[in-house]
Amino acid sequence: MRNLEPYTKLPAEAEMLQKYGIGRASLREALRLLEVQGLIVIRVGPGGGPIVAPIDSRNFARMTSLYLFLSGATYRDVVEGRLVMEPVMARLAAERQDVSDIVELQRFIPPADAPLADAEYLQASTDFHGLLSGLSGNPVLDFMGRALKDIYMNRVSEMIFPIEQRQQVEHDHAAIAAAITDGEADKAETLMREHMIEYVRYAEQRHPGILDQVVDWR
Repeated sequence: MRNLEPYTKLPAEAEMLQKYGIGRASLREALRLLEVQGLIVIRVGPGGGPIVAPIDSRNFARMTSLYLFLSGATYRDVVEGRLVMEPVMARLAAERQDVSDIVELQRFIPPADAPLADAEYLQASTDFHGLLSGLSGNPVLDFMGRALKDIYMNRVSEMIFPIEQRQQVEHDHAAIAAAITDGEADKAETLMREHMIEYVRYAEQRHPGILDQVVDWR
């Protein structure tokens, strides 16, 4: 399905049977596996059939979490992976200077005047880190970065900074966004690393032991 656009309708069953020279049972099992992986959606009824699904890092994260679970990897390992990747992605974003991406980043500069409520804060933080992955311009880093974030957030989605600390987080995001916008690669990388280290420190203080739990398969 490489290079197929989301929502592209795949050929009818009879056409695929003839094209690939396989039995009906094998074809349906293959389609079922693709559906489980989140790569296609099978619509029922007239005009239905397999449809290419939008690529979603959460599907990749779900399978990755199984491998991490079996290998005994912990959430600390996941966070350390993000500590390595996200500063590098911030640097690449600053070096790349894609105009359309930089425009999208402007909404994080300046930070909000007042701390955001829980839901708004969590959404803004998720949007910032997700956008940063794409800003790197590297599809491998983008996909892996989003998947690691998804795995981590599935476990600690309730673990957000208390309201009195949120403005500092928002100021950190604004400073990183400004460094990227200004093309200051060294500064963007340093600020992002400091930001991630502070988040890990907070997690360890507020939820002792959570980072040393084995990744849960979901």
